[in-house]
Amino acid sequence: MPKRQKLIDELFTTMQQTLELFDGPRAAFLRSYAPGKWTLREMLIHISDAETVLLDRLRRIAAEDNPSLIAFDQDRWQKTLLYDSRDMNIVKMQFQAARRSVIELASGLDDSFDARTGIHSECGTITFAQVAQKIADHNAHHLEQAKAAVEGRTWTKAN
Repeated sequence: MPKRQKLIDELFTTMQQTLELFDGPRAAFLRSYAPGKWTLREMLIHISDAETVLLDRLRRIAAEDNPSLIAFDQDRWQKTLLYDSRDMNIVKMQFQAARRSVIELASGLDDSFDARTGIHSECGTITFAQVAQKIADHNAHHLEQAKAAVEGRTWTKAN
């Protein structure tokens, strides 16, 4: 299986797993995966917001010559962008629309786009392929934490 198709399959699978979390018990939304860490609700909103940022980065890298890509402060977003009161149905739709757009873009562009670059304000030069992989890795990472929160157990980072 070509590398891009494997990534697309992973993006679709993690999308489905994430969408299921939105439909789970509302009581779980208040649980955290570890003391002092984000709740499931906050994590789902973060995943959704990050997906929109990463989609924008993919689009810019694909369409522009070496675009500037600005970092965002996830903790400021959590404190400022109404994470305690956002409509979770809208958050879910935002995530699904952004992820389906990522999959559409990754499916429609040929592999030559993987080498296109942008300049990230903190990381320096990054490629389309790196951003696409970041989307998959970011979601998978938070899915582990989210599942721990749902199950009421503490998540610890695997080495």
